[in-house]
Amino acid sequence: MSKLFSAVAITTGDPDGIGFEVTAKALAKLGPQKNTSFFLFRDKDQEKTQKRYFKLIDQKFSRLTFKSAKSALAFYYILKNANALDGHFLFDLELSTTAADWIIEATELCRDKIMNSLVTAPISKTLIKEAGYKFVGHTGIFRHYFPKNPMFMGFIGNKFNVIITTDHIALKDVEKDLSPKKLTASFAAAKMLQDLLSSSKPVGLLGLNPHAGEKGVVGSFEQKVLLPLVKKHKYLSAPLSPDAAFFPENWSKYSTYLALYHDQGLIPFKMIHGQDSGVHITLGLPFLRTSVDHGTAKDIFNKNKANANSMIEAIELNLKLLKRS
Repeated sequence: MSKLFSAVAITTGDPDGIGFEVTAKALAKLGPQKNTSFFLFRDKDQEKTQKRYFKLIDQKFSRLTFKSAKSALAFYYILKNANALDGHFLFDLELSTTAADWIIEATELCRDKIMNSLVTAPISKTLIKEAGYKFVGHTGIFRHYFPKNPMFMGFIGNKFNVIITTDHIALKDVEKDLSPKKLTASFAAAKMLQDLLSSSKPVGLLGLNPHAGEKGVVGSFEQKVLLPLVKKHKYLSAPLSPDAAFFPENWSKYSTYLALYHDQGLIPFKMIHGQDSGVHITLGLPFLRTSVDHGTAKDIFNKNKANANSMIEAIELNLKLLKRS
């Protein structure tokens, strides 16, 4: 596909969550983007139940509604070949399939270079399971399609950034999962994010144990495993004490923090950023994927209370990085 015009897929997540609301608010805020067509994956019944959000979209875009991605893409190419594509066109897919199926279809379209990138609203793991799949979250789907690609969850915030080395595993299994091979792959992901963000600052590597092991007094993982690897990767800091690494005076020192397990990185990230900012990016995919950094929030579904800032930033970052690719 020509880089002169980008096709960006946006999946809106659980139909009874806030995904469609934040997507509509974000698109209304951002408006049409030059040389970009958005393909909106959403449930077929939402135009009946969430009319106010369609009105937001329709104030800024010429919405073209289709029953499938295939039919939308056919019309997209007609417009493209006629030099009639316009960023004001939004390709609205009203689908009878599940939100899990949308992610799978969008992943395949990006894999095959039919679409250029993907933005995702939150999806619940229960929905994926109820749809008949065994994947755990978006990352589980991506790992199924690209099993040879080491993948890591990254989070971009306006205060600091975080990458998670191990994600959805039990705390008791973390240390044995942190093999030299996995750690080295996570270092490469951190370098990838450093390059994407055009930063020359070091990566702040967190220790596993309290006080980063305190030279072996509290634990030996840092001395035996981390330090020998750090010496081979000059862009990494020495292991940082996790309880002090996220003090505000340290935020500007690092291009990103590399956390060794889920809560070690995401508790401080979400405490600081909340829903006011924060973008999830999957590192290791052969295409660009950004996402909100919050959940489905079904308790406020269709109440017009959802904060769209994370989705706005997810779309903005996606477009910014697309231009660099």
